Amino acid sequence: MKSIILCGGKGTRLQPITYTIPKQLIPIANKPLIVYIIELLLDSGIDEIAIVINNNNKVKFQRVLNQYFTNDFEYIIQDNPKGIAHSLLFCEEFINEEKFIAVLGDNSFNSNLKSFIEDFMNKEQNCKILLKEVDSPEKYGIAYIGNNKIINLEEKPKIAFSNLAITGLYAFDNSIFRASREIQPSNGGEYEITDAIKWLLFNGYDIGYEILKGNWRDVGSPMNVIEENIYRLNFIDESIVGEIVNSHISGKVTLRKGSVIYNSIVRGPVIIGENTIIKNSYIGPYTSIGNEVKINKTNIESSIILDRCTILAVQNTIDYSILGECSTVSNENGLKKRNRLILGKGSRVYLQNS
Repeated sequence: MKSIILCGGKGTRLQPITYTIPKQLIPIANKPLIVYIIELLLDSGIDEIAIVINNNNKVKFQRVLNQYFTNDFEYIIQDNPKGIAHSLLFCEEFINEEKFIAVLGDNSFNSNLKSFIEDFMNKEQNCKILLKEVDSPEKYGIAYIGNNKIINLEEKPKIAFSNLAITGLYAFDNSIFRASREIQPSNGGEYEITDAIKWLLFNGYDIGYEILKGNWRDVGSPMNVIEENIYRLNFIDESIVGEIVNSHISGKVTLRKGSVIYNSIVRGPVIIGENTIIKNSYIGPYTSIGNEVKINKTNIESSIILDRCTILAVQNTIDYSILGECSTVSNENGLKKRNRLILGKGSRVYLQNS
């Protein structure tokens, strides 16, 4: 069976991180988000995978995914992304009139999908959607159910009368391509997948659904990324390959080769990449630290520190933060109290009065 992973968007909500790294490649517990998706698809028996990307990111995806897989993935270029339904149209030749699975590359699932896929393949359904009960349905596309059938769909309603969100995993046959051509763009100028599925529903096509019992998260904002990192760190293995010198380690900690912890306290779950040096610091639970990072005299918890960052003598705890590659955060001594910042477009700084 074939699957497509949709990664053509610009990730504007995660800027400035996404200026240099596509959001699907952001490390979650030191493993790119899309790797979890591909592993899930392969474990579910899907053997042909295409990844829809924009023209600027192909080399980045290939370089990263070649570190994790020997599979030959198909890369499909989507120019000028205009929504999920728009992205599907670029995949029609690859699908070749077969049934297939479509997954949003910024979604996270921790569930067995085999029964969902097998049920769709064995029935004459044109589409099957995976739903999840949520607390804030107004943030999502919503499905309305009556007599165990889908009776309507609505994209981000102002007032939702259902708590069943449409997750970012769909099963389709080739009728979805006609639907994607028939719909009109939304007020935001995008061709919404909810509208395409709604077109199928109101034109007599058979739409099925399943309610997901496992974990699902739309990893589209900085807070979502941090929460997903916290969730994934609960499943890491304890593995100390690097060196620990005069330090106290508790909980599950992964320390990769070439990394050293001096005179510090580390409380897991924490994962630390290769060739990272931590001195005189406290690394608290739910922190991911990448490769070649330098940390000294700093407290960090519930944060993601990407490769080659330098963090020196920061007075207040770094908490619920994401530091992009090669970032530097340091304390500066002087007679005048001040904050000195060098920031790029889309940067966000949250300062607390002392």
